Amino acid sequence: MSESEFYISTSSGQLHARFVIPRNVLDKPDSDSVFVVCHGLLDTKYAPLFCALQRFLPFASVAFDFRGNGLSTGQTSYGNYYEEAEDIKGVIEHINSGALIAQGVSRVVGIVGHSKGASSVLLFACKYPHLCPSLLVTISARYLMSRELPNRWKPHHLQALETHGRFLWRKYGGHTLLTAGVVPEVPVREYWISAEHLQLRDSTDMSVVQTLPFERCFVLNVMGGSDAVVPAADVWDYDRVMRLGTCDDSRVATRVVPGATHFWNSEQELNSLEDAVLTWLKSILPLAKL
Repeated sequence: MSESEFYISTSSGQLHARFVIPRNVLDKPDSDSVFVVCHGLLDTKYAPLFCALQRFLPFASVAFDFRGNGLSTGQTSYGNYYEEAEDIKGVIEHINSGALIAQGVSRVVGIVGHSKGASSVLLFACKYPHLCPSLLVTISARYLMSRELPNRWKPHHLQALETHGRFLWRKYGGHTLLTAGVVPEVPVREYWISAEHLQLRDSTDMSVVQTLPFERCFVLNVMGGSDAVVPAADVWDYDRVMRLGTCDDSRVATRVVPGATHFWNSEQELNSLEDAVLTWLKSILPLAKL
């Protein structure tokens, strides 16, 4: 496996990225295709899920940290899905401009996102249909943003929100362990949530996925059957609303992996995810005609 790390300059700052060519692609030197990999809330590209995706995807891939996460600069917030869509746009434009041509890739053919990152991927594809690649994979994506996780906010959070208009939810970052060792130390940041952030998240309307450019893309929605963070109904909401936007049944596929949780941390969960994604790709690639 070949890999390198670098920064991508965007309007929001510097996004830190990792480029990986897995062994199953190193034997195909004529392939110029690449996947973009997007993490979820307060996560980094070094988490086990994204390392696994970069290992098993049959394409070279670029995983990056959204603004305010991992080794990227800038700030993140609870409801900044459209800001993250702009980050995805910046990464895709960087790759499509030929910035990685020395590494043998110049064309984004797919994006995969997890949790918050998955919703941001879909918003990006709807807002910038001309940049939408052929293959979109969402993993554990939330559909109804106003349906909050029960007991996520403690009484002292709500009291601080009422009194001060915001509260410190948690600190995030610090050392992140990778299977191969310790990655560069991720800075520790404070994650403040304001009433404005909550309103922005609640007002994010994911029914826009009906307008995805289905004339040029195929979508796989994956959900863990034991997800305790995102309700099981959400993946079927995506499936239903997406199908309103296309008459071609092959354009939308949905898979629920029994026993898998929201974070896909165990080897069994990752193996099941690999099987779901690769099986879908095998059936779709002849239709996508990359």
